[in-house]
Amino acid sequence: MPLRWQRERFAVLEKVRLTLRRYDMLRKGDRVLVAVSGGADSLCLLDVMATLSPRYDLQLHVIHVDHGLRPESGEDAEFVREVAAYYHLPCRVVRVRVERRKGKEVYSPEEAARRARYEAFQEVARELRADRLATGHTADDRAETLLLRIISGAGPEGLKGIPPVRDIYIRPLIEVYRREVEAYVRHLPFRPRLDASNLDLRIPRNRVRHELLPLLEKRYNPAVRKVLCREADTLYHMVELVEERVREVEERAVDVRDQEVVVDRQRLLEAPVLLQRQVLARALRRAGGEVNHHLVEELRRRFLEGGENPWLDIGPGLVARRVYDRIIFGPRPVPGEWDEVEVTGEGTFRLPGWTLRVAVEPWNGGDPKKAVQSPLEALLDADRLRFPLKVRGIRPGDRFHPLGAPGTRKLQDFLVDLKVPLERRKDVAVLESEGEIAWVLGMRIDERFKVTPETRKVVRMRLYRDGVVSLQAHRGLWVEE
Repeated sequence: MPLRWQRERFAVLEKVRLTLRRYDMLRKGDRVLVAVSGGADSLCLLDVMATLSPRYDLQLHVIHVDHGLRPESGEDAEFVREVAAYYHLPCRVVRVRVERRKGKEVYSPEEAARRARYEAFQEVARELRADRLATGHTADDRAETLLLRIISGAGPEGLKGIPPVRDIYIRPLIEVYRREVEAYVRHLPFRPRLDASNLDLRIPRNRVRHELLPLLEKRYNPAVRKVLCREADTLYHMVELVEERVREVEERAVDVRDQEVVVDRQRLLEAPVLLQRQVLARALRRAGGEVNHHLVEELRRRFLEGGENPWLDIGPGLVARRVYDRIIFGPRPVPGEWDEVEVTGEGTFRLPGWTLRVAVEPWNGGDPKKAVQSPLEALLDADRLRFPLKVRGIRPGDRFHPLGAPGTRKLQDFLVDLKVPLERRKDVAVLESEGEIAWVLGMRIDERFKVTPETRKVVRMRLYRDGVVSLQAHRGLWVEE
């Protein structure tokens, strides 16, 4: 064995030994799955783990995932079996089916393969009761990942890059550079398998690896890989600290109920902006939405900074809505399921299947009946209303004073008189001001809020149907046309 290689090998082993200790990756007697693709990184990993195994009294098992994407994938699997046999280790080869589409999600070929691979890892790890699963990610992988995520805008969680430890996964080579790996495997008794897809410049990671990083090294900083790895490590620990704070805020401010995620707005407002963003992003993800920076900022603007419309679409069939001091993430209410919607003043407000527009206008007299063009419109005395108003479904015991009637009456009796079928009464909504019904939407305003000769300012409210929702089919408002 050449003396130079002995030195190179010892340097890598020492780096890995320190990494294992630094990140507390292993315990004595651990059962460890070692992921081996057949490439240089994974062969280096396997030899390192086999060499250090006696120190930790490890039980090593080799796992190889055959994606079936290349004609030579069967040869790769057979090669890994032979390598495992060289180390006298058991080997599990798992053939997976790579699906680019799952439900509504569509993945790139690389992401689809990664997901299939990790699903196989999880399944075998459960079956063998593995304590750890080691993968061959190197310092170069960490640098490349950080660059990719900065370019694509991955946010704080993405800037963690490749964590040295995540759940059962460990990356013993995370502080070893690819040039060190290549020097290490040069003297192993087998040659690494080559994957031609690693040279395909249509893949963003390959462009970063073969074009961007060499350019940065040549034109800007010869040590850019070390700088990126150092920054990745700093960001990893910073994000860990932020996530700890986020969990503390979530404990105080977030409640998960069935299909809904409920956030206490006042408690979230007490947190710094960075934590607000993270809590909203995690609530969005829990509810099934897809997280992106623009959507999270729109959530902050509407629900924390006092936007005019307390209702926001966050994905197919999903909405976020503000109900007083709660922000609720979850499925869009189906027609007929009225939730409380706060009307804070002039503006546009989303209701289930409808849009409500509110405007305050001067009133110089005239016939209010002629000023209203439709049952979907109401004209109310602005001085009698007290914002914020509330739109809600009807409740047992509700009473109001129908315009033109001699006095108050039960809302249920009013609906009976209008011959609203029993099964459709749950679709009726009311506008409430300080606990009093000012308008039964689409039907009648309350006598106490009508326009009078003394009225100087009015609130005009107009309902518009959303999209293709038809009045006859929806009946969210009982209006005959």
